[in-house]
Amino acid sequence: MIEWTPALSTGVPLLDEQHKAIFQWLAELESAAADERTLFGVYAITRLKHYIREHFTVEESMMKSAGYPDLVKHMAEHAAFRTKLGELQVKSIGQDISADTVVFLRDWLVNHIGKTDMAYVPYLKS
Repeated sequence: MIEWTPALSTGVPLLDEQHKAIFQWLAELESAAADERTLFGVYAITRLKHYIREHFTVEESMMKSAGYPDLVKHMAEHAAFRTKLGELQVKSIGQDISADTVVFLRDWLVNHIGKTDMAYVPYLKS
């Protein structure tokens, strides 16, 4: 089961709560994939896509306000992920969500939060 863990905590309460919500939607997607519930899979990936868009907007705004020097690079990662998530969403309409899709999303999010997001934490806390 996919879950947010304290190891992924940025120490920024708003962002941590949003990250937890992202993992909840990812867990829903995992459940839909495991049970081959196509319609629910489409709903879960669509909701995940919308929530991620909202989260990235908040996160990018906070980084900009904090003067984070790698903002452009970070935003490019977000843009590439949004594109990929959109492609996966379209693909989900015609077929069940695969376990590989869930693993890709989980791995990307864990890596992004655990490494890329952690780089901005000192800027937000100063």
